[in-house]
Amino acid sequence: MKQVSFEDIYTLGKIVTENDLYRHFHYSEMLVRYDSNFIEFKKLPTLSEFKPVEKYLREYHQKNGQKHVKFYFPANQKPTAELNAYLTDKGYEIGFIELFAILPKDFPALMNNPDIQIEAVTEKNLELYLTLQYKHDLEYGSEFAKQKKTS
Repeated sequence: MKQVSFEDIYTLGKIVTENDLYRHFHYSEMLVRYDSNFIEFKKLPTLSEFKPVEKYLREYHQKNGQKHVKFYFPANQKPTAELNAYLTDKGYEIGFIELFAILPKDFPALMNNPDIQIEAVTEKNLELYLTLQYKHDLEYGSEFAKQKKTS
């Protein structure tokens, strides 16, 4: 099995700026989609490298009516204590993501549940599906649900 990395995951959005330090992803069709509007650092920035990038992204997002900033740091590298303290002091939420890979043959076997019916989406049930999806999307805010509905 090929070694899977975060680089293999598709990102919905376009790279609008790229340099030796970072890539800036932007998805104008859905500005509230955090996972499509962010900066991904290619190397772990120092605090003095991070601050101007933070300012740049905040101003870019404010011009577009966006109320968030999001940054990804390189895989398997933790921010320095200085950068971590800065992020904490500024009120950023800090989290870590993990990537797991599994071969289809290794998926656990599941029993069919007679109470669950799986159907393909067709013209006949499309409205029901869209209503269900919209209700689920509301968990992430009405603006997100509205934008996702029109995209």
